[in-house]
Amino acid sequence: MINLQTILNFPIINEGDIISDIIMDCIKYNKITLQNNDILCVASKIVSIAESRILSLESIIPSPLAYEIHKKVPRKDPRIIQQIINETGAADGSRVEVSDNYIGAWLPNGMRLTSAGIDKFSEDKIILLPINPDESAKNIGEKILNKLGINVAVIITDSDGRIEKRGATQIAIGIYGLDPLRTTSFNGKIIEETICDMFAASAGILMGQRGNNKPVVIISGYEFDFNQSSCINSALAKNKD
Repeated sequence: MINLQTILNFPIINEGDIISDIIMDCIKYNKITLQNNDILCVASKIVSIAESRILSLESIIPSPLAYEIHKKVPRKDPRIIQQIINETGAADGSRVEVSDNYIGAWLPNGMRLTSAGIDKFSEDKIILLPINPDESAKNIGEKILNKLGINVAVIITDSDGRIEKRGATQIAIGIYGLDPLRTTSFNGKIIEETICDMFAASAGILMGQRGNNKPVVIISGYEFDFNQSSCINSALAKNKD
């Protein structure tokens, strides 16, 4: 049976904090026993804060393109729009999608995220995604292994919306230890499922939004072969054979 539980009494994360150490401290405080092949779903925002991925809006100068997009999506600050463009790595805006009230962005690794995964941190600051979510996940997993001797998979999750639906859900943007795809066959047909996104969305039910302060969910009971070389790129369409 698959079981999900949150880690309670999680502290507010500050820049420079070591996420793995805080997770282990909270697990000990809550008297939780980690097992090999448990899966930790970790909200990207606490990883971004710890990795100092906070940017002042005053440091961003909007381009004419950002102001043009702002005319179509007036609710979005032109400076944030500019940073969305910056995150795609294409200054000409060719990797930005604008439709009605939606701005989507194709990131250099091939993922498409609403607003390039950028969120408001405060009135004058924004928070960006971790530079390399796979590496962030690996770092957490390896530090827990080194200290506790337990192999845990780690999924870095982020909230993302769909253009045709209201609201958002959690998806996986980085992974360690768990293959992001589950492959099965039926009547000779190969079926691929993004199991990493299934777990991320399930964890999102318990995490809630940032104010709930439940940024880490432990998933137990799922049987899988631990894979230290797993990464989110293997689930992206651009890397499909």
